[in-house]
Amino acid sequence: MKGFFTLTILLTALTSIYAASAWHLPRQLTGAQLDPLPALMLVVALRAPISAVTALAIGGSLLQSALSSGPVGASLVPLYALGLVVHLNAHSLSQYHIGPRFALGAIAGGVVPALTLGLLVLSGHEPLVGWFTLWQWSVGILGSGIFAVLFFPLLEWLDQSVEEQPLAAPYDTTTRIVRGTRFHG
Repeated sequence: MKGFFTLTILLTALTSIYAASAWHLPRQLTGAQLDPLPALMLVVALRAPISAVTALAIGGSLLQSALSSGPVGASLVPLYALGLVVHLNAHSLSQYHIGPRFALGAIAGGVVPALTLGLLVLSGHEPLVGWFTLWQWSVGILGSGIFAVLFFPLLEWLDQSVEEQPLAAPYDTTTRIVRGTRFHG
């Protein structure tokens, strides 16, 4: 029943992308738009199947493109690449303490915008890049680390709440039923 979990991941992406674009206070204080998708992709890649990673890369990129002035699907390939690499190496990444969660989120927040910028330059677009871009990139890195710390417990709770729970048996399930005349001890 991971279909419900994937649906809740997409709803979380929609909600967080909308909140990040509609809430103007962080943008007014820092001068940079915060992007929750790299941190969400990191957490999804560590906790969900690869189909959820693919759905988030496609859906999240298109949702973000709908609320921005950038090219449609510009972050699709970087988000999927991050999700694939993290999903394949999930067993070797420490994810159970706040420090590694923040560090992994910050790394994701630095890699995805850099890859997106590289793809835009390679595809012939001319993005505005200057010294202020470094400030926006560093704010995005810190914001993504904070988002990762927040998304880990949220997705753990979502996974447990939408997961199919086994029914409790009205009898002791450890009892062994022996059929026949001989006792097999």
